[in-house]
Amino acid sequence: NARAPVKARFSYMWRKIDGEWNIVHHHSSAVPGGAPAPAKEIEAEKMYPTAQQNFKTWNDALQTKDEAKVAALYSSKELSFLPTVSPKFIKGSADTEAYFTEFVKKLPFGTITDDNVQSY
Repeated sequence: NARAPVKARFSYMWRKIDGEWNIVHHHSSAVPGGAPAPAKEIEAEKMYPTAQQNFKTWNDALQTKDEAKVAALYSSKELSFLPTVSPKFIKGSADTEAYFTEFVKKLPFGTITDDNVQSY
């Protein structure tokens, strides 16, 4: 099956838990038609390298096609995950891995084309 590129928006909230960065919130959706919103100024300059590295870690995990490796990046507590290609609202580890079992078969690859890093 040929891959068809899809422009999508992603938001991730990462939290350092027990010394490890974990995804505690993930939302992705297809970009609606029309021109993209203007780029926002980066609000947390000191977190920018961490955000870039965290995205690379996530994207590299996708490339392994190992759903357990991808799911391991997600928090087992306080998870809020609205995936791109599923209507299901994911809140737990088992559902996260089940989602990525099918998602990695689509050979996903992420590219940052615009970003806005916020620190909470």
